Amino acid sequence: MPRHFDDLMLGTLELFCRAAELQSFSQAAQVLNISPAAVSKTIARLEQKLGSPLFVRTTRHVRLTEAGEQYLSYCRTALDAMYDAENALQDMKTIPAGKIRVCLPNDYAYLKVFPLMPKFRRRYPQIEVDFHLRFRIPRQESTDCDVVMTSWLNYLPDWIATPVDFAMFRIYASPDYLKKAPPLNTPEDLRHHNCLQMHLQEQTRPLRWPLVINNEVVHLSTLGDMAFYEDVMAAYYMAVAGNGVAMMHDFIARSAVANGQLVPVLEPWTTVSHIYHIACPAEARKSPRLRAFIDFLTEELQPAGAFPEHSVIVPVR
Repeated sequence: MPRHFDDLMLGTLELFCRAAELQSFSQAAQVLNISPAAVSKTIARLEQKLGSPLFVRTTRHVRLTEAGEQYLSYCRTALDAMYDAENALQDMKTIPAGKIRVCLPNDYAYLKVFPLMPKFRRRYPQIEVDFHLRFRIPRQESTDCDVVMTSWLNYLPDWIATPVDFAMFRIYASPDYLKKAPPLNTPEDLRHHNCLQMHLQEQTRPLRWPLVINNEVVHLSTLGDMAFYEDVMAAYYMAVAGNGVAMMHDFIARSAVANGQLVPVLEPWTTVSHIYHIACPAEARKSPRLRAFIDFLTEELQPAGAFPEHSVIVPVR
């Protein structure tokens, strides 16, 4: 059955999706650089066109009706298809251009990838990058990203992955904490310390700490009175403030160690690494913009030395 869209229909769908995601007409207006009245009128016209209310409005926010939830799902699918079609056409060009959706851990993004982006933008001014930051990388069947940076390769069994970097798991504490705390000379001493705990959202037990003991990787359970859910940077800031001992990647603590805010401890046992890979579906490697992004990060992040002997793929609970 033929269907006719008016000239503004695509913009209306994008506006509707943004208002639904933000649950606010005024925030959507600010993001889209239009007036809240224009957002309200556009949504009202859309509801009139569809013959069904899409939002429940209150004085503080808006929320989707059941019909709105269903319509949002269809709109996202349609818009994603249009973006994919646009990117497919861009891939036919010799100059890398178009949008890339990249999923990666927030700590690695902040401290390792984001500082490289000015150079990337100068080299490839026609490529747009959407960063999806999260502690856990989504599984292959559920991700909507083109490229993933992760050490959790078991989540992406059919993707092509290239190792680009590694980070060491180290244990740190502030000098003030160590002055007042019991001795910390062996892994057994951790039982007498406040170990800052990291949790996955759905788990009741904290993640265990990977250490090398007798040349084998051992995942050690620790105890502490502070826990953080899927935000490794929280443990960093709490350790700097003197609240306890924390395990984190070495690149997170590098500047704090240099300026004396944190001190590495138990170094002979903290030689386990995360090896970071950049991964994408095999077919996606044909895309000029994805090849440009992957090759750029591989070149810029490649460590000078060999990858460590001991590594872990995913956290152990």
